[in-house]
Amino acid sequence: MLRIKHIRLRAETTGGLYGTDVRLNGGLTVLHAPNTSGKSTILHAFLYALGLEQMLSPRREIPLSYAMREYVENPANGVEHKILESYVAVEIENASGQTMTVRRNVIAEGDRRLISVIGGPELTEGPGDYARRDYFVMDAGGAQREAGFHRLLAEFMSWSLPTVKRFDGGDCPLYVETLFPLFFVEQKVGWTAIPAAIPTQFRIREVHRRTVEFLMAFDTHDTERRRQDLELRMGAAKAYWSKSVDAIVALATASGFRAARLPMAPTALESDVENAYLEYQQNGEWRRLQTRIADLAELLETLKNESIPEVEGVVEGAAAEADVLSAEIMSLNTERSAIFRDRQAELVQQASTAQRIAQLEEDLQKNKDALKLQNFGSTLSRELSPNHCPTCEQAIDQSLLPPGTLESVMSIEDNIEYLSAQRKVFKRLADRSAAMIRELDLELVSTGEDVRGKSARLRALKSDLIAPSHAASAAFIEERLRLEQELVRIRDTMGRFEQQLDSLNEQARTWRDMLAERADLPKARLTDEDIGKLSKLEASIRSQLVRYGFGTFPAKDLTVSHDSYRPEKEGFEIGFELSASDSVRLKWAYQLGLLDVSQGSETNHPGLVVFDEPRQQEAAEASVAGLLAEASRIAGGRSQILIATSEDLSKVKGFLEGIECQLLVFDGKMIAPISDDTSS
Repeated sequence: MLRIKHIRLRAETTGGLYGTDVRLNGGLTVLHAPNTSGKSTILHAFLYALGLEQMLSPRREIPLSYAMREYVENPANGVEHKILESYVAVEIENASGQTMTVRRNVIAEGDRRLISVIGGPELTEGPGDYARRDYFVMDAGGAQREAGFHRLLAEFMSWSLPTVKRFDGGDCPLYVETLFPLFFVEQKVGWTAIPAAIPTQFRIREVHRRTVEFLMAFDTHDTERRRQDLELRMGAAKAYWSKSVDAIVALATASGFRAARLPMAPTALESDVENAYLEYQQNGEWRRLQTRIADLAELLETLKNESIPEVEGVVEGAAAEADVLSAEIMSLNTERSAIFRDRQAELVQQASTAQRIAQLEEDLQKNKDALKLQNFGSTLSRELSPNHCPTCEQAIDQSLLPPGTLESVMSIEDNIEYLSAQRKVFKRLADRSAAMIRELDLELVSTGEDVRGKSARLRALKSDLIAPSHAASAAFIEERLRLEQELVRIRDTMGRFEQQLDSLNEQARTWRDMLAERADLPKARLTDEDIGKLSKLEASIRSQLVRYGFGTFPAKDLTVSHDSYRPEKEGFEIGFELSASDSVRLKWAYQLGLLDVSQGSETNHPGLVVFDEPRQQEAAEASVAGLLAEASRIAGGRSQILIATSEDLSKVKGFLEGIECQLLVFDGKMIAPISDDTSS
C-alpha cells in the first residue's frame, strides 16, 4: 500500500515565504480549486518529491509551474516576487503503518538529484527525533544501489521489482516510473492512452505488458521473462555457432582443404558435429584428409628407412622425373589461369547480379508505392497506359491505330508479382555466384599448394643433375623434408579443426539444454489464476461503463485481451471508433478496475489512484457523478483515491451528496503567503 498523508510546498521569495499544505485522508478525496490555481502543481509536487518526473517526460526538467521555479504573485496586490529557494515535501505511509517524509529541493544551491528522507510523520506531527538519510534519484543505480531512492521506495511499498529485458538485450529493473502511470493520471498526456501513458525511454521490451503483469501479480510475468531471456540466449547461440562454422571454413580454405558434413545451424546432436571431417583434392576428386595423413606417414616412414642415395644412382631417373614435373607444373599453371579467369568472370557476374537486384528492389518499391496511391484513390496511374486518354479518361483502343498495334500494359499488381519473381531468381543467382567463388578460391589455394610442392621438387631434381656424382641426392633429402613439413602442416590443421569441433560440441550441449529449457516452459502464457484476475477486471470495467453512460457500443461486448491486456471488442483493440468522451470513460473504468481487482485478489497494486481533471472532453455530468460514486465504492476506506477538479463547486457538492469522501476546497491560488511557518 502507498497512501499520501501530506503534501507541502514552500518557496522563499523576495516578498517573504509562500507555500501551501494539503493534508489527505484515506478513501476518496476530492481536491477542488479554480483553473490555473495550482492543483496540477500540487500533484506534480508529489511526483517530483519521489523523483518520478521521467514518468511525465524523458527530459529531466522540473515538472512544476513557475510559482515554484521563477516567481510568485501576491494575490492581494498582484506584485510579483522572485523565488530565492523552494522545496517540496511529501509524507507517505505503507501497509505496515510505517511513515516516511520525503523532501526534495526545487530551487537551491545543492543538486536536485538529492532527496532527503525522514523516517517519521514530520509533516503531520511536526519535527521529532527521526532518523534522517539522503538518497539520490535521476542517476545510474537509483533503482538498485543502496543509496538509490527508488530502491528504498520499492522496498517501502513491498515491491520486489522484477528484472526485465531491454531492446539491446541487456537486463534492467522494471523502473517505478513505468508503473506509476497505471494509477496516477496527470492532466496533459495521462488521458491519451489506455491503459496508461507509460514512458518508453527506458527501452524496456513490451513495457506495457510487463507493467500490467507486475501490477496484477500475474504468474506469467516470470514465465515471460524466462522466455525472453531464452530467446535472446538462443539468438546469441545461433550467431556464435555461425561464427564458429565460418572460422572452421576459413581454417580449411586457408590450407587448401574443405570442411564436409559440417552442420551450418545449431544442433543438439553431438554426433552431427563429430561426423564432420576435412577433405583434400587429388586428381580432381575430394577425399578424406585422414587418408592423406596415413599415406604421407607411410611414405615418410619408408623414406626414413632408406639410406640417402648418391647423385650417380638417381641422376638418370631425375632427368625423366624433371621433365614430367615441368609438364605437370605447366598444366597446373594453365589450370590456375583458367580458374582465375572463371573467378573474375564470377566476380563480374556477382557485381552485375547485385546491381540488378538493387534495381529490382527500387522498381518493386516504386510499384508498391504506386499501388498504395492507387488504393488510396489516385488516378495518376492511368497515365501509364497507352490505351487510355489522360485528358478525357476514355479508352482509345482500336480508335486511332490499327488493331493489335498496342499491347496491353501489365497492371501494377502484375508488375509487383513479376518483379518479385525476378528478384527471387536473381537472389538465387547471387547465392550461386557466392558459392562458386568460394569453390574457385578453394581450388586456387589447393592448386597453388600443388604448384609450390612440385616446384620445390623440380628445383631439387635440377640440383641433382648438376651436382657431383658422389654427392648426396638433394631430391631425396628435399622429398623427405617436404613430406615431414607437409605432415606437420596437415596435423596442425587437423588439431585446430578438432579443437574447433570440440567447441562446437560444447555449443551443441548448450543448445540441447536451451531446447530442454524451452520445452519446460508452460505452453499457455496465463495461468487459471491470471485469467481469473483478467475476468474480474473485465467485469469491473463493464459495470463501471454502464454507470458512466458509455454509449459507443454495449458495455457487455467489451473484453480485455489476454495478450496485450488492453480493452477489445470482438477480438480487435478499441481505438478511434470511440468518441472522445467515451475514451475518457473507458480510461476511468480501466484505471479504477485495476484497483478494484486488488480488493479481492493478491496483486501489487499500491491501493492508490490519482486523477487530475478527470472530466476531459466535456464528459456528461451524470458520468462524473457516476465516477465519484464508483470511486467511493472502490476505495472503500481501504484504498486512497484522489481526484483534482475545477468543476463548478456547487455541482461537485451535488455529485458528492450521500457519498463518503473528503472534500478540500481552495478558493484562489493554492500557493499563497505564509505569515508564520515553523516547519520551513
